[in-house]
This record gives sequence, structure tokens and C-alpha cells, in this order.
Amino acid sequence: MNSEPLPDPTDEFDPSTWPRFHVDWQSNNVRAILAGQTVVLTEHATEADLLWLRKNYRAWFSQLRPHQALNHIPEESVMTCKSDLAGALHAHPQAGPMALAHPDFYPLTYRLDDPTERQAFAAQLPAHDSIDNLWILKPSTLSRGIGIRIEWQLDWLRQLLRDGQPVEFWHEGKPEPLIIQRYIPNLLLLNGHKSELRLYWLIASLDPLRVLMYREGTVRLTSRAFKLDNFDDPLIHITNVYQQIKHGGVQPDTELKWDFPRLQAYLCREKGVAADHLDTILMPRLAKILEYVVRACESRLRRTPPVGHFFGLYGADVILDDQLTPWLTEIQKGPGLSYSDAIKQRVLPPMLLSALSVVLDIQHRRRAGHGLDDLELPDDYCWVIGPCAFY
Repeated sequence: MNSEPLPDPTDEFDPSTWPRFHVDWQSNNVRAILAGQTVVLTEHATEADLLWLRKNYRAWFSQLRPHQALNHIPEESVMTCKSDLAGALHAHPQAGPMALAHPDFYPLTYRLDDPTERQAFAAQLPAHDSIDNLWILKPSTLSRGIGIRIEWQLDWLRQLLRDGQPVEFWHEGKPEPLIIQRYIPNLLLLNGHKSELRLYWLIASLDPLRVLMYREGTVRLTSRAFKLDNFDDPLIHITNVYQQIKHGGVQPDTELKWDFPRLQAYLCREKGVAADHLDTILMPRLAKILEYVVRACESRLRRTPPVGHFFGLYGADVILDDQLTPWLTEIQKGPGLSYSDAIKQRVLPPMLLSALSVVLDIQHRRRAGHGLDDLELPDDYCWVIGPCAFY
């Protein structure tokens, strides 16, 4: 479908027919993107067709009206909480028509708050530490790289596990459970720097299940050149921009972001791939990975109140190794909608507006009593789960 995500504001539309959005004041970036679009922003949530909330959204899970859509799915933490995601992937059957298993795309991961997985992690530890046995500790629900540690000297952890003590990260006075995930040492380096892809994808409907992926994402780079050393230095090992800024890695000429066209050009030049590698090889593989994630979490995601329309726009963080194999590290509930840098200024507005146009189209179809089998997508999205597959 080759059309604008929302009606062109220069056209003569009757404002009384425009969709009504309620956007909370914590979602300033969404408000900025919607500015000038043919939507009505209302401060009265009960009047809105679509609610975009960053805070206090759980109260709406039982209050949503039949005609309203909310940008959260009640059980989305099964994906966005790192320990819940690991548990769902571990429990998902390995065999199936997708010919994909989570060890193919998800680094070896243990939940340190789960007794069985704690024991399994302890059992596989070698007697003596080696830099070849490199792990990354991550708090389960925190974002922006907060609490992440790179570890290979693990005597302190062995002691806690032997004594049956909790392995936690304390944040703002509260204990945060941890996962421990195999560090990917054979990284694809971009001009010598560690990098990570951020994908943007949408669960547009739960019944029927409709999942979409945006065709372009962003690439985050560390500010210091990579080396398998100095593991306490986030400017080498943590790609999150918040951590780079916090630890002083941003100088006027620091380059922290690429877009996908630049990544494709780099891979052509440095790895000898075809000019359409992202479109024909990488993106179909990423769509399969996202489908696997949603299928693994589907039973919990569908535990949804019957009233209203729940959808979710998510981020997915992916690291490429030096063989260009993609490794999913986590799913983000807030996909990073700030767009102060030039890359995100180009990528994010059309991504969000196209996603919202799909959600509004689904609402319109349901009100009219129509199904979603012939739902068309904007050109900048592709199917993950829908009438046809991307791959």
C-alpha cells in the first residue's frame, strides 16, 4: 500500500472525523511527532480513540472502552522483562515448522533467581576462571544499560551460589533479579567499534494475531574502539547511548549512530555481501526470530481483557557477530522514541506514524464488522505474523 501513514494535513478533512488521541505528558516525543498530523489531541482520556501512555497505563487494562486502543498489552512483560523472556524461550518447544530454535539466535542465558537455572549455571562453570568464559550480567527489568556488568572472574558468584544467597542488583532501594548471558566475543565491529541494531516492531492485534516489523532500524556504536579487555569500561562494551553520555564518551566528533543504508554499504565494502543483503538475508531472518519470540510468549500475551484494543510498539536489540549471524539480546517496551540525533529524526517519525495508521485501520475495520485477512501494510512495514510471511 503506497499511501501516507495518516491523512495529509493539507487536505480538506473535517476535523470532527479525525481520530482522537490522548497522549500523556511523559510522552513528549510522541506529541512532537503527532504535531501537524490530522489527529485531535485531547486531554480527556475517556474521549480518545487511542491512548498513548508512558505512565499509569495499568489502570486502563480494566477500564478501556470497546472503541478505544491502548499502546500496551497487559502481559507484555513476558517479553520485556529479561528473565521472563528467557523463561518463555527456554520453555518453547525446540522442534517445529519454523526450523528455528532459540540457541540459534539467543545467547546462552540463565535466570539467577530461578533455582533450577542457578544450579545449571553453577554446574557448567569451569574450575578455574578464564577470559574465554565471558558473561554479561543484566538486571531483569531495567533499561539504558543500568546495572550491566561484564564478568569472567566469577569466584564471588560461585560463593553466592554455594551459600544459596540471592544474586541481585539493588536499584533505587529495591532488589532487581539478574540474568547472566553469554557475552558474544566474535562481534562484527564497525570501524573497530562494538555495535548493536535496534529494530522497531508492532503487535498490532492479538485476535487475530498480527505482528509487523519496520523495515529500517538504527545502529548504535560505542564511543571507544573495541578490545576484549577493560571490561569495566562501558564506553567499550555497552552500546546504550545513555551510558555513553553518562560516562563522558560523547565529544563533538563522536559517532554513536548509523542508519541501515550506511550499515548495508559498510557490509558490502568490508564483508563482500550483496547490495541487498539486509533486505533479502538479514531482515527475513530477523522476522523469523521475532515470530519465534511472539509464539513463545503467545499464551501469556493472549490473557487479555475482552474490552478494547491492546497493541504494543516494541524495540528489539540485536548484535551481529563476525559471520553476520544475528543474536537477540532483549526486547524493549519503550523502543527509544527520543529523536534528538539526525538518524532517529529521519527513522522514527515515519515508523511511529505508519504503526499508528495500521492500528487505526484495524479499529475502523472492527467497528465496520470487517476482518483483518486483507489488511494492507504501509510500504515501510513487513509482516512477521499475518496473512502472508515476509520470508
